[in-house]
Amino acid sequence: MSANIATNIRACTLADIESISDWLDTTPNNPWSVKAITEVLEKPHYHVLVSHSESAVSGLCLFTLVADECNLLYIAVDSQYRQQGIGRQLLNALITQSRQHNISRVFLEVRESNQAAIALYTAAGFVNNGRRKDYYPAIKAVLVSHIDGQLGSQLDSQLGRQLDNENSQRETALLFDLSLIEANKEAN
Repeated sequence: MSANIATNIRACTLADIESISDWLDTTPNNPWSVKAITEVLEKPHYHVLVSHSESAVSGLCLFTLVADECNLLYIAVDSQYRQQGIGRQLLNALITQSRQHNISRVFLEVRESNQAAIALYTAAGFVNNGRRKDYYPAIKAVLVSHIDGQLGSQLDSQLGRQLDNENSQRETALLFDLSLIEANKEAN
């Protein structure tokens, strides 16, 4: 991991959307469009935190606070800023905000194959407490541009048919939670 860089974590505003749109659509397995993030900025239970590095938004954290629970929906970091501690800083900011709102538990789901995220959550004290088998759609491979012409089309067509026939190859979600009540007791 590269050295951690200092970032400014704050609530996302409409002014941040352009900077987010520059990199969000290229984030692997991204379920959130820029339009959807823009729409949730106006919803009362949704919260979006952003990290600023240099002059641009380098990461975002999307979550809900309802009753005494926080549901972490998404953390993403621009590829040029990964492995610099930004995801951890965003997660810490979410935990801090959750405590300020008297939240008792933080929940999240993560792809079983997302080892970097699992390591981040485990290091922060989250506990794996379940699985949702076949929860996520299979990740379709994308043929890179150096395979072109008829061969690329044939391979892409074969790959598409193979993936369409393998609907049962959905990915398991791991369920994690962090009890803030227990964490608050340990901190005192």
